[in-house]
Amino acid sequence: MKEVIEIGGAIIIAVGGAGGLIISLSNYFGKVLADRYIERTKTTFQKEINEYQSKLDILKQTTLRYSDKQFEHYSKLWTTLVELRTLGDELWNSATSQNLAKFSKQLKLTKTEIEKSAIFLEDDYYKEIMATLKFFSEFELGKVRLIDYREQEGFDTYFVNDMIAKNKDKKEKYERLITQIKFDLQRQLKG
Repeated sequence: MKEVIEIGGAIIIAVGGAGGLIISLSNYFGKVLADRYIERTKTTFQKEINEYQSKLDILKQTTLRYSDKQFEHYSKLWTTLVELRTLGDELWNSATSQNLAKFSKQLKLTKTEIEKSAIFLEDDYYKEIMATLKFFSEFELGKVRLIDYREQEGFDTYFVNDMIAKNKDKKEKYERLITQIKFDLQRQLKG
């Protein structure tokens, strides 16, 4: 019996020692496999992060380029509108053929600048600016008629004053719209 117990104990110790060895080896290989999995996952996520970062950089550059161009066109557009308004004031103060020619030339330049800038303008701003140009054009037409009418002999002063009043209405409308455009452009540029 003693021998059986010794043999049984030896078997238990052998199996237990081997079991401990197996458990230790399992833990070691499990840790190695887990570390490899973690490393592969990190590499995969890092690649994705790099791809997203690259896309973000491209988007940032595109946005900055667009913003720079938009600012450039807004600046040119505002400058040409101010020049047109200034020449409109000169034409208002002195309705002469010379002032009319300057105003008409600037109106044409302003229309061209607006068309160049149209792609960078928000739809609402574009509509506002086009409405403003409509009033500038009507103001121009009124001044053409006024100058032509004054060149005739025996013109009716009442009729001239009526033409001036109608032109004043157009002038006030484009001045209000230019002021609104100024505020809208400032708000747009501030983001």
